[in-house]
Amino acid sequence: MSSYLFRVVVALLAGAPLLAHAVSLDIPVGHPRNWYGNAARLSQARAHFASTPFTPAGEPTTLAFGRALRGLLTNSTTDCDQAVAYLSTWEAPAGIGGFRDATRQQGEALLLIYDWCHQRLSPTQITTLVARWNGYMDRDNGDDFANEGSEANNYFWGRVRNNLLWGIASVGENPRAQEFIDNALETRLGDWFPSWYQDFGYGGVFPEGADYGSVTLSYPIVPFQSAADFGFDPYAQTPYFQEAQYALIYGTTPGPTSITGVPPAGNVLFPFNDDATFFEGSPINVRTYYGDAARYFGQRNAASGNARHMRAWLAATNAGRSWMFDALGGAGQPADLNALPLDYFAPGAAVFYARSAFDANASALHIQLGTPGGVQHRHRDAGNFQFWRKGRWITRESVGYSKPLRGFGGVGQIDTEHHVAHNGLLFQGRTTGRWVGSGPIVIPPGADRGDQPDGLPEVVRVHHDPEFGYVATDFSKAYRNTGGRRVDWPYADKAVREFLFLRRFGALVILDRMRTSGDSQLPFYFTPNWISSIEGSGAPDPQAVHVNADAVVRTFLMHFETAPATVANRVSATVGNQVAELITLLPANPVYRVVNEDVAGAELYGQHRLELDSSGSVESYFLNVVHGRDSGVAALATNLVDNGGSWTLTLTDALQGSVSVVLLKGMASNGGSVTFGAAAPVPLHGGVQGITVTSEGPVWASLQDAIFVNGFQLP
Repeated sequence: MSSYLFRVVVALLAGAPLLAHAVSLDIPVGHPRNWYGNAARLSQARAHFASTPFTPAGEPTTLAFGRALRGLLTNSTTDCDQAVAYLSTWEAPAGIGGFRDATRQQGEALLLIYDWCHQRLSPTQITTLVARWNGYMDRDNGDDFANEGSEANNYFWGRVRNNLLWGIASVGENPRAQEFIDNALETRLGDWFPSWYQDFGYGGVFPEGADYGSVTLSYPIVPFQSAADFGFDPYAQTPYFQEAQYALIYGTTPGPTSITGVPPAGNVLFPFNDDATFFEGSPINVRTYYGDAARYFGQRNAASGNARHMRAWLAATNAGRSWMFDALGGAGQPADLNALPLDYFAPGAAVFYARSAFDANASALHIQLGTPGGVQHRHRDAGNFQFWRKGRWITRESVGYSKPLRGFGGVGQIDTEHHVAHNGLLFQGRTTGRWVGSGPIVIPPGADRGDQPDGLPEVVRVHHDPEFGYVATDFSKAYRNTGGRRVDWPYADKAVREFLFLRRFGALVILDRMRTSGDSQLPFYFTPNWISSIEGSGAPDPQAVHVNADAVVRTFLMHFETAPATVANRVSATVGNQVAELITLLPANPVYRVVNEDVAGAELYGQHRLELDSSGSVESYFLNVVHGRDSGVAALATNLVDNGGSWTLTLTDALQGSVSVVLLKGMASNGGSVTFGAAAPVPLHGGVQGITVTSEGPVWASLQDAIFVNGFQLP
């Protein structure tokens, strides 16, 4: 299905825009309004404080917020007077960078002080604060950064939150209050967000990544629930947040996780895009965003499967939470996560999750198949795969936020956002093409693409089976900018990646179908108009050469936390109590290169990057098996038979027996089957199997379900 058709189909499902007119909230005259405008919630919090009191502490804004909360709960004028005194003197920095950070990071606490301790504000203070914060909202809303087109960004969601909190809190004394409510609920949620959801949000992945994407769930909770208290439920306007609960569940490792050279942590999220907390224990353990969201969604519609699954996730991870959300209580028994499907697919961001179980002895995978837009913290990671098993990383990307690594082939230095920091498929050292002036967007067929890539990656096959998970993606259009050759990387003609996860065997089969291009020999690419420098740095790229198609170097990447050893067609490393192994079947005589990515002073971020090259023909294949096993357990046996128009790959395990996989040759993904032992072959599905998220959880369509077309449920 084309990206444009995807947008049309999802538009029919979600409705666009969601809101046709301004939202009218039934806001009371008195205070508090935000969160504790609900009398039952306020009473519950006061009861919780009586049994579990807290003492305000922390940096100045956090301290003042704590005083305001305690002042509200205990009717303490002393606490509120101290909080109000702080609020009245607080001003955002003048510089745009400091201003953006201050309003995003501190806005919620400050605006809740205004609301919760409102009775302690003088008329003069109210007048001053209304003028000040109206100005702050104007500056944020008029910014050319993180507004329309940045709907996945953390600053965008900070502005959704602040506009709505401020509008609700200042009604009655601020003639512009409704304007800010409209900005949050009509403009951002009702107009901009549905457009993004149609393109990249379907399935609920937070594309900013595990770290910065966390606020997509946490920032809206207080204002959205407050709006619901007053007659309009923003969460009921889009399926995104219901789906996001499962992106969180499937994006979390099934058990506690160790990283080589770092103290053990609890359950963590699969890292992607900029991540500043991965080595500190992941946002699950060092921040309260996910725990707060799980506590909230765990009591929203408490009898639903969604709520019970959130309670189960929270029980399994014990994610950090703030006092205010713990006051909500547990709200009933959790669900059994083992009853969920073992695979989950988010078509918008094109992320495929697969696992063998939901317990700490499981294997779990995170496979990125798309290039979602609306993201500011973006990495060049299309085609990236990560594999976790029994508490260790069999393979993962090299995680970081603007951290240095050794470049391709060990030459030069790159940033953790670069292509080679991920487990991708390279043509002359790069994966997908460059976007100019924006992140990825959907451009309708026939429209002028300017300098942008020829298209987005296209997921062409998805198959969920109790024994395996399978996905195939055509990246060909995403690798090239042929309409705007000045930023084109002219080496790929065809790039198709297929992933088959065999659960019982703990094995991931990866087939790459590649055809190269000789376009670098065209006259244009010899002119100064060709921008071939490394994106972001402007440094010359040593891989920017003029070669015939058969000389283009294709590279399969895989990262190991510890130094691997190579024996024939196998590369393996011991990672804690696990063995991570790569087995190469194609090319038949692989030559591996292992690069220590460490840069002096930043050794925490680098791993050992395996680079497997192929050249010498226009069309070629990589066929690899990534296997995780316990230390001391026998290696997986493999055998590949060339049948002329197909291959048969057989894997044999001492405990699990054998499985045979038939893969058809050619530059398009077609056919194939999986056979376990003496059982009948299971044909690999030729399209995208459908999936929806209901109030009871994810539901995969049958492969014959007529209401699904290429994975998208038709109305």
